[in-house]
Amino acid sequence: EFAAGEAEDMAEIVRTGENVSVVFGSFENVMVTKEWTPLEPDVVEEKFYAPGIGVVLEVQTAGGSGRTELVSYEPGS
Repeated sequence: EFAAGEAEDMAEIVRTGENVSVVFGSFENVMVTKEWTPLEPDVVEEKFYAPGIGVVLEVQTAGGSGRTELVSYEPGS
């Protein structure tokens, strides 16, 4: 996402092949990204992407704390 001065989101893949468990269930072969924005350089999140699902977990790793987990999923919605 990019709109100068408003949304300058950046991301990089930091790990692949991870396993993760959330409220909804457990996932294998998960890709993990590090995401940040130059507009808030002290805030960093890791997002966990499960194959065929998408984001199943978000964890704020710098600039505060927070965790968001997938609790339900309906294919095709």
